[in-house]
Amino acid sequence: MLLDIIWYKALSKLTKKNLKIMKIELINNHFKKIPEPFKKSEVVKLVDRVLEKIDYKNLENKQINIKYTSEEEMKMLNEKFYKKQGVTNVLAFSNFLEFAEEEEQLIGEIAICIKEIEREAKLYKKKLETRLKHMIVHGVLHLLGFDHKKKSEQIEMEKLENDIISSCLNEAPY
Repeated sequence: MLLDIIWYKALSKLTKKNLKIMKIELINNHFKKIPEPFKKSEVVKLVDRVLEKIDYKNLENKQINIKYTSEEEMKMLNEKFYKKQGVTNVLAFSNFLEFAEEEEQLIGEIAICIKEIEREAKLYKKKLETRLKHMIVHGVLHLLGFDHKKKSEQIEMEKLENDIISSCLNEAPY
């Protein structure tokens, strides 16, 4: 009987983990050496928190790319794809609606401008780690279909961001 309970607990943990099978690719176009809060292991934990919070399933063979970019690259991406001038903190390029039928699928890509995140962390009096993780969460939510164009969407998205970041770092992102 005890062995059955141990086996069940191990199996249920394994099953829960399998629901979160997703590849996270980290592309570094900014750092010579990636500092700790920016490393893949930290990013994977954070993305897992997002997926857990919104109860997102069907992740097998799915992938998200996260790219640390320079100011020049971010400015070019912002102008080319969003028709906006200047540098921004995070951009999300979603394939969310396109991957329903395909077996292996890139959900989307997130570009993060580290210099802009550093500036904003100082401006908002936040730790760099908090600001970075907030922007990663923000980008992942966009990839999964969340938006903030309407006030009701903004409230929902900010609540999710706040809940996720607060649970990870014991610090509110706003």
